[in-house]
Amino acid sequence: MTMSDQRQGSSSQEYGWLSGCLRWPSLLTFFVLDIALLTTILSLTVVSSTNNGFVTIASHNITSSGSSGSELNGIGSFWDLGFLWTSLPSFVLSLFGAYWAWIAGSIADRQPYVELRNEGGTEARKSILLDYRVTASIWRWWGAFRKSHYTVGATTLLSVFLTYAVAPFAARLFVAEVVMGSDTVSISFNQTYNTQGLNATLDWRPVLDSVAATLMYQGTEIPWTDDEHAFRPFTSSSDLVSGSIIAADTTAYSAYLNCEVVDDYTITSSDSMVHVSGSDRGCSFKQSFRVDSSQDIYFKTTSEFGCSARAYYSRLVITAATYSSSKPHDLDKLSVISCVTGYRQVNGTLKVSPSSGGPPTVLSFEETGQRDTERPVLWRVFENGILGPFSVNPNAAWSSTDLGNLMIYYAKSSQPANFLEPDVLLKAIPIVFTAVYRSAVVVHGFESLSEPDTATGTAFSPTTRLFVVPWVSYIILTFLTITLCSVVFLFFWLWGCPSILTEEPQGLLSMAAIVNKSELLRLVSEVRQGSESVDKIRESCKSRPDVQHRKWTSARDPKSGSWMVKLVQDVDIGSAERFLS
Repeated sequence: MTMSDQRQGSSSQEYGWLSGCLRWPSLLTFFVLDIALLTTILSLTVVSSTNNGFVTIASHNITSSGSSGSELNGIGSFWDLGFLWTSLPSFVLSLFGAYWAWIAGSIADRQPYVELRNEGGTEARKSILLDYRVTASIWRWWGAFRKSHYTVGATTLLSVFLTYAVAPFAARLFVAEVVMGSDTVSISFNQTYNTQGLNATLDWRPVLDSVAATLMYQGTEIPWTDDEHAFRPFTSSSDLVSGSIIAADTTAYSAYLNCEVVDDYTITSSDSMVHVSGSDRGCSFKQSFRVDSSQDIYFKTTSEFGCSARAYYSRLVITAATYSSSKPHDLDKLSVISCVTGYRQVNGTLKVSPSSGGPPTVLSFEETGQRDTERPVLWRVFENGILGPFSVNPNAAWSSTDLGNLMIYYAKSSQPANFLEPDVLLKAIPIVFTAVYRSAVVVHGFESLSEPDTATGTAFSPTTRLFVVPWVSYIILTFLTITLCSVVFLFFWLWGCPSILTEEPQGLLSMAAIVNKSELLRLVSEVRQGSESVDKIRESCKSRPDVQHRKWTSARDPKSGSWMVKLVQDVDIGSAERFLS
């Protein structure tokens, strides 16, 4: 016999036989596995929360040929199902739970033999009548706690949670989400702002028509504009996937009106002509228009360029009224609105979404530079030119310039019944003016460059990243920590709870060796002799006071070293019988 065999035999005699999963190499392996899972999941959770996911996974974007990166029935489709981040974590945690279930089952199987090692004896229901193997693990923990087998109950209950809760939750530990990954790209500006673009030769009707299409009829937005600005356009030669966003520094151009209702004005009339004059913030203005019964609504638009620099150079003046023969000057609901014009040029970061075969869609603009409010060179030409087009509509209840018509129609679209009210006009007029300027600039305000200006921008492309679901991670980490503490506890608990087993209780032969020379053989013989019809020995013994209410222990045979099950002799059987009666 080798020295190793001698040590193993000595250990079996002192502590009893241990299943392979309860020996220190197996417990140490489980401990290391638990530590590895804890460290991995905790690290991935931290990395996922700080780095916008912890790994990039391939996505099947449509290529230029119109096909995806893999066939629907191919191996790529299999990975698309998320096997690596759904089934695999669940499978690993299932194996981990099975490992612990093996340990917990061995603890439960060993418990009756541990009770028989108690020198003071143990009740039959905790020893010779107990076999946890016949109870399903999902209910076993309840019976173990009732018998004060807390280690068996706790390990079994933990096994149930690991098997039926943690392993299924692991399928939701990781989730794939689309995030916008950034990369530097080259930007080209093929056009530059032309200060002479909005000149006197410009036909303003197409510009006003395009504004009407977008404001009135929800047409497609004019490229390279938003609600306020016209942007210097740019292009990128980078091959970007669908759904990408490009951010680049560019220049935005815009114009605004600051309108007020003028209360201090003078109105006179002669020979059907009405003359309106007044002053607004230091700038005087005059208007004249004909009034007669052939027109129900009046909307006079004029520009005033005689203002000083302190009075902001110019005014756009609008007089709105309705015809009424019973009112002075045949006008009712008269409103005089004077608007200060302002222009702005500012640098900022523009984000656009490229589209195949068409201009990009403007997403957002963030100002980064100082606003330049200096008026453009041809601002007088612009303010005078937009009032030039005039169309006669015999079906309309008013006649005005094309710009005035657009302002009325836009006000009427928001407030059909009260579109001539000053509050409604104060909102509609600046919106139309701003839209006209940005449309004119983006269409006529830029000229092509012989050599494009180059710069760098940022491309944000949709990237599929794998994230850790925090609440699932916390649940799994909690149970892994509990399991880790439990395996450390078991390592010391096992050596403090020896059993009578000297070998694995496998098969009838091993079981016969356990009951050899024990009083269990005598007990079975008595039960058999007492009634020939007895088939269920265990049920019969449970009803016998000398079994159920007496304590059982074991004694070691000095010759063979094996353990023999016997009754504790100092228990009064009569007291048990009186208790039953």
